[in-house]
Amino acid sequence: MTGRTYKQICKEERISIETDLNIPGIMLKTVAEHIDRDTKSVRYEVTHHCILRIRANQRNKCGLQKLCTKVRLCDDCVTGHCRECHHDNCNEICPDFTERPVCLRLQRWPYVCNGCADLSVCKLPKLFYYASEAERDHRHSVSDWKTGPRTSEIDMAGIIKAFQEGTAKGLSVDVIIAVYHLSISVATAYRYIDDHLIPGVKNIDLKRKSRYSARDTGKAKIVPKNHDWLEGRKYTDYLDRISADPSINVWQMDTVIGKHGSEEKCILTLLYTRTNLQLYFLLDACTAANVVRVFDAIKDSLGIELFQKTFPVILTDNGSEFSDPLRIETDPQTGEKLISVYFCDPRRSDQKAKCEKNHEELRELIPSGLSMNSLSKHDINQASNMINNYPRSSLNYLSPYEASLIFLNEKVLQLNRLTHLSNDQVKLAPILR
Repeated sequence: MTGRTYKQICKEERISIETDLNIPGIMLKTVAEHIDRDTKSVRYEVTHHCILRIRANQRNKCGLQKLCTKVRLCDDCVTGHCRECHHDNCNEICPDFTERPVCLRLQRWPYVCNGCADLSVCKLPKLFYYASEAERDHRHSVSDWKTGPRTSEIDMAGIIKAFQEGTAKGLSVDVIIAVYHLSISVATAYRYIDDHLIPGVKNIDLKRKSRYSARDTGKAKIVPKNHDWLEGRKYTDYLDRISADPSINVWQMDTVIGKHGSEEKCILTLLYTRTNLQLYFLLDACTAANVVRVFDAIKDSLGIELFQKTFPVILTDNGSEFSDPLRIETDPQTGEKLISVYFCDPRRSDQKAKCEKNHEELRELIPSGLSMNSLSKHDINQASNMINNYPRSSLNYLSPYEASLIFLNEKVLQLNRLTHLSNDQVKLAPILR
């Protein structure tokens, strides 16, 4: 070998590769030696410039048909086995349908169907390497390098399908890439969408893109109220507490309002900062009495010892609904102090930023400005299950539910009746319209 692998493969070399691939059993090393190239270059050429071929008159076009065990997806076939069904709509109704053939030959060298002894009898869709098609694909890639997607036609089809399914479920761009194992970056995905290369997906469909408005800095500063119940519970006291015990469990508390009004329901939220697990509790009204009522129910459900161990520190804002911290902190029977509630500085919601940020997922299901009076406890638990099973990049694409199993007692998760959901089951779609 002369070591000229830095040059691009030319048309004549592609013809040589195609000719060799048509020889049954030929080795990768032999093909590379014929054109004086490194084996990595040949492997890349074949895998990135192969094309998918499906016979137009073939009814079952699924690449999984050899391994298929599905039965009775429709009522038309005699045997009941879907891979033997001859009706046209089977490819449309099967959730696992894929055009890419699943075959051991295609998972290793030669990666294509050229030279396969079973080519004439195989019913799977086919992957072929044709020199003319590869050369055309190469020239197209070079000329459109800065304007088109830098990926193969087959990979692009997978990206399109993933984003169409993912956005329909309310998944964010980075989560779609992780869940569907796509080999593109977040920036590339946004570029494809901006360039209209993913049909049916627009910027308006994306979570949190171009959502934030400019801050109004012209408002007069609010003079903080000097509530007596803030004594010993200020943000500086909170910082002192977590500095003294960095490993302590910390929760952030807030309320989420739908439609404003004294008779409107709202949601109390409690976020576990270690895993971003957020529990939701429906309040009949946004009052201190209702907040205390929820905490009394939590104490009854968990027991005093587990409650004290789970919620030692809670950070919240200065809302009037949190104006009775003593009853939140203490045992309702004995008056013994169990936990500590601390308050952010006025107008500083950023001091409990995790809680505020996590509300974005809740707003996907319960948009702002809509009355929550039609919601039930069951609805809130269902919403919590969806949100807490949603994968997070900060957790290496584990869900808060999965991560919290390590740190929290199962009884805590059962406060919202949380169960494990697969990525296919998670869908952040509005439950209020």
